[in-house]
Amino acid sequence: MLNRYNALAALTLLALPQAYAIDYSEIPRSDGTPIHYTLDQPEGPVTGLVVLSQGSGCARAAESVNLATVRAAFPTYAALIVEKVGIAPDVEITDPITGCPAQYLDNYTVSQRVADYQIVLAALTADPQVSTDKIVLFGGSEGGLAMALLAERLPVTAAILLSTATGETFGDMVLSTVPEEAQGPVRAGFDAARASPESTELHGGSTYRFWADSLDLRPLDHMRSNATPFLLIQGGRDTSAPEVASRPTLKTFAEEGLCHLTYWEFPALDHGLADPAGTSHLPAVATMAAAWASNPIPAC
Repeated sequence: MLNRYNALAALTLLALPQAYAIDYSEIPRSDGTPIHYTLDQPEGPVTGLVVLSQGSGCARAAESVNLATVRAAFPTYAALIVEKVGIAPDVEITDPITGCPAQYLDNYTVSQRVADYQIVLAALTADPQVSTDKIVLFGGSEGGLAMALLAERLPVTAAILLSTATGETFGDMVLSTVPEEAQGPVRAGFDAARASPESTELHGGSTYRFWADSLDLRPLDHMRSNATPFLLIQGGRDTSAPEVASRPTLKTFAEEGLCHLTYWEFPALDHGLADPAGTSHLPAVATMAAAWASNPIPAC
């Protein structure tokens, strides 16, 4: 049912000196194409399963330094990482933004990504060797959007969204980061994507299909529709997903009397939780987030 195999070549974890073999597994989609994923089981008793989801681009998630940092904050959890469509162990990625493989460009959307997570998690839930009684979702940036959608579709213990701009649609969030004089061409590209939602023509490095799928997605709409405890983490110096795009989430939860949101804002940190001197505070924040996930106290 699950086909496990070692990567064909030793892959190098970014920013770390040693090379090591990543142990990938795969499971087919309904069309027969493989979903590649890694499941890292800790030694000793297992507390639960943490599901990790990276942001934009086609870099291999299993090689992500940031995801490795977050994974380290959950030492007693098994950790699941699902690669995006078209990201196979042996595929060449010349650049994670401009050098993505054709299968990724032609097929990747946020909705498709969420569907892949559902397929893998359904298989793991049916596997008696994997503990899925307690599932914690962790997504950063675009990965946070994916995890907000996933939390609505299956029972999870908690969801942690980092630098996700939850209170605006994906399209509005992107526009908020573009200078006013450049917004016209960006809007025109969005309109073209809506008019041709299956097109693989590129706009801003992504296909019309990707934009048509994601433009109107707003994490808030999915966060409020279920009782999953959410932790929203935001940096005050984030220019990619500005904190002002998350604050409408707080207002909506307060006005509707919803108690399943915890919000942390760090004024001096940026999109990746680095301070002005360039020091990353992700390890400390991830450790705090893991402690919160062990007991997500209601906000009211």
